[in-house]
Amino acid sequence: MSECLVEQAAASAQCCAVDGCGLCLASSRPLEAESITLWPERPRVAPDREHVKDQRVHAVDNPSMQPFWPDAEVANGSSVVIFPGGGYSRLALKHEGIDIARWFCARGVAAFVVKYRLQEYGYPAPLLDAQRALRLVRAHGQAWQLDAHKIGAVGFSAGGHLAASLVLMQSVPAALNPVVDPYVAISARPDFALLGYPVISMEGADAHVGSRRALLGEEPAVELLHACSLKHHVSPAVPPVFMFHGVADGAVPVVHSLEFFAALQKYNKQSELHIYQSTIHGVGMIQGHGSISGWPQALEPWLRQNQLIK
Repeated sequence: MSECLVEQAAASAQCCAVDGCGLCLASSRPLEAESITLWPERPRVAPDREHVKDQRVHAVDNPSMQPFWPDAEVANGSSVVIFPGGGYSRLALKHEGIDIARWFCARGVAAFVVKYRLQEYGYPAPLLDAQRALRLVRAHGQAWQLDAHKIGAVGFSAGGHLAASLVLMQSVPAALNPVVDPYVAISARPDFALLGYPVISMEGADAHVGSRRALLGEEPAVELLHACSLKHHVSPAVPPVFMFHGVADGAVPVVHSLEFFAALQKYNKQSELHIYQSTIHGVGMIQGHGSISGWPQALEPWLRQNQLIK
């Protein structure tokens, strides 16, 4: 048995010991209409404060992910876990989540759009949700006809910070995570990533102040700021990453991507960074914003070159 399968078996055994888990390796895919609860072994928060305002999801109390499946004739076994942006205070679920999932599905890639906890919980809740989401996809890989070695993390803006944290295998101090994840034996690191205009640094003049405040609070410790400034933590284990950013992004300066990509290049030559003549932030899949709206046409050949789609 491969190391990966041994880990999956161990995690499944742990999961079966959790009353009401309901997520032991499933024998069939959930329907697209069904959201998958990320933490079924924990009591649901009630009343649930989640609501939609100005086309954004706010106040996620019970994190979940929604699956999107490609047609059988084009499915290729690859999958992505998608983290919409919104400064850790809300989620741009449609144009940075659902629309992205449908684009991937059309190219044979299964997609899972995650609603993760936000400023109401702060650090490390969003990272714990992201890790659990990717672990669930990997754990269910065989049952869901997915390749456990072709799972990507996709994130935009603050969701890009979350996806990049997975890329770097950012860990959570045990003191901040007293609940043992029954899937902890399964790796939460993706095999590739897409980062759109990502928040990378929480330090200095170029930090995205809104994301920092929502995630880390008004006066975070210097050590926590450094830990969440991801440019410092790139290692030889980093997988291939595709990045794009507007050169004059009015919310998250392009230096976030430039510094992260410079660190990536020390270890992974399969990565790409695309800089567009644009001031827009939060473009997602919205068309009509000049060359930056064409970023999916740059992504597709990169996915093919790295044998992630056919």
